[in-house]
Amino acid sequence: MTLTSRVAPGVLFLLLSAGVCAVEGITVEHASSQLVDDSYYLDARVNFSLHDDLLEALDHGVDLDIRIIVRVKEKRKWLWDRVYQEKTLKFKLDHRPLSDVYTVRNVRKSERRQFDTLENALKYMGKIDRYHLMNNNKITDDSGLTGMIRAEMNVDNLPPPLKPIAFLSDKWQMGGKWHRWTIR
Repeated sequence: MTLTSRVAPGVLFLLLSAGVCAVEGITVEHASSQLVDDSYYLDARVNFSLHDDLLEALDHGVDLDIRIIVRVKEKRKWLWDRVYQEKTLKFKLDHRPLSDVYTVRNVRKSERRQFDTLENALKYMGKIDRYHLMNNNKITDDSGLTGMIRAEMNVDNLPPPLKPIAFLSDKWQMGGKWHRWTIR
């Protein structure tokens, strides 16, 4: 038995397990849309489970930048899928150690909310109720629209000393799989 045959299975296991850990941090529990007064509205629940390294960074004053991406696509037989709409909800999560308060900032709306626990802050970020998805104009009954939602952590806005670590570590590359639902 050569050295490469003994090392290769271990390396393969590490690569596969690292990919699994990166995906497990964010999951979409459910998503659905509803037509109300010629507009579609989104209701969804996203669950966040932060790795210990992220929790430690948060406790040391590092803001976490989390994005929830929502797309509406039309399935077509002969051409690539057409994107009707794409929106990104941006949140910044931080922890104030002196007051032991977690703050969530909705970047798009310029809103800020404080929470006494990290669990409550993560639930707030993951709760999407009656979010305006798109208007009903130009949509026909045979459009075959599919909604897609996923969440990810943006490491581009981390402090410069953390960026190399975040780009190389799977623990910082949190991103969930696309969750799909039928709009029509």
